[in-house]
Amino acid sequence: MNLRTRITLAMLSLVVLSIIVIGVVTVWFFQEQNSDYHQQRLQRKERSIKTEMRYFSKEVKLQEDMDIVLREFEEVLVRLASVHNLQINFFNTAGQLLLTAQPDSVTQPVVAQQQIPAQSLAELQEKDRVIIPTRTDGQEYLSDYTNLYNGQGEQIAILNIPYVQDPEISQQDLEEFLGSIGLVYIFIALGAIGLTIVLSNSITKNISILSERLGNLDLNKKNEPIQWSSDDEIGTLVATYNIMLEKLEESRVQLAKTERESAWREMARQVAHEIKNPLTPIKLSVQHLQATAAHDDPEWQSKLQDTLKMIIQQIDALSNIATEFSDFAKMPRAKASRVNVSSVVKDMALLFRDAPFELGVEIQSPDAEILIDEDQLHRLLNNLVKNAKHAVSQQTNPKVEVSVTSGSNKVGICISDNGEGIPAEAKEKIFRPNSTTKSSGTGLGLSISKQIVEQANGEIWFESDEGGPTKFYVSFPTA
Repeated sequence: MNLRTRITLAMLSLVVLSIIVIGVVTVWFFQEQNSDYHQQRLQRKERSIKTEMRYFSKEVKLQEDMDIVLREFEEVLVRLASVHNLQINFFNTAGQLLLTAQPDSVTQPVVAQQQIPAQSLAELQEKDRVIIPTRTDGQEYLSDYTNLYNGQGEQIAILNIPYVQDPEISQQDLEEFLGSIGLVYIFIALGAIGLTIVLSNSITKNISILSERLGNLDLNKKNEPIQWSSDDEIGTLVATYNIMLEKLEESRVQLAKTERESAWREMARQVAHEIKNPLTPIKLSVQHLQATAAHDDPEWQSKLQDTLKMIIQQIDALSNIATEFSDFAKMPRAKASRVNVSSVVKDMALLFRDAPFELGVEIQSPDAEILIDEDQLHRLLNNLVKNAKHAVSQQTNPKVEVSVTSGSNKVGICISDNGEGIPAEAKEKIFRPNSTTKSSGTGLGLSISKQIVEQANGEIWFESDEGGPTKFYVSFPTA
């Protein structure tokens, strides 16, 4: 799971969790408000009824008088119950039912208890008002008990109001309320989702830019710093990256300078070594010739001819060395064209027809063509065959084989020999300049060959076991 997805899911989870928590708190708050509303409504109804009852009870002296008063004013009490749309029960101070007044609009009146529960009666002796959740015959309601007093402050009766809260109405109110805020929550959620996607894209886009720059970091050239205007955490990371680029550029320049100096030193050492090899026998031969002339040696003339012949050979060797170093130093720019590989291989075979080894040619794809400089392809094959020639020089039955194949949009050339193989310690540096397994030579042939192959978008590799045959493979894309 990528960073953008994780950020989006985390923020969406937070939004959803917030909405759920807000929804739960909202429902709880609504229920509390609803409960408080009904408590306050019941209290208002009770206060209003008690105010009305003061007119009847202010002259009552005893509880028995209150019973008579209630009987005489029963119709008035029923009308009072209808006004408040509530059932009203009256109990004497002992908790026995005296009278029940019910409004006509009440379809399911609460069955009045004949006796107030002892616990409720005991609580009324300590305080004037008690509200008890009650359940009678499957009905749930709030039973509100309050003491009634006469004008002298004497308790003469107990007023009871059974307050039934319709659960269907409460549920309907809750559903309407949730429906109203639900639309708000939907818009909030959609806005939060959009904002989440924008923020996650903004964050990951910046990180993607930095990741792309890091992925395109090239140690072989100067890398451009990232321009960043925001002073945030990513800006700090970008600043660190730019500082690292500066240090990397300094290291790259210093490394390139060191490599150039090292390459020139190695090249100078190799040139000096290769030039010294033919100069040493020339010097010795000339000194020997001088000594012979000083002693009037009768064979001086023939020795002169031998010395001159040897000097010419060494001069040719020096010329070849100079040519190889010159070719390596300034590889000509390739002029690619469609070249028939089998034709070039056949031309190469003619050059080596008199070579001191058996040269076999196998062409499985005579029409295979590649895009390459034809002169460089000739040079590549000559270098590889010459390399094989030196490898089989000590064999009693020297053989070199060249094959051409094609397939999967590739053209392959294989040069194999039955020589002594490549030593393990020489395999890793076989394509490096100055690397050679021969006692003579500059070691530039395979390095030049590798350059030619890479310029033509090809590949070159080898297989060799020390003491066994060696195979060099070259692969080019078909033209």
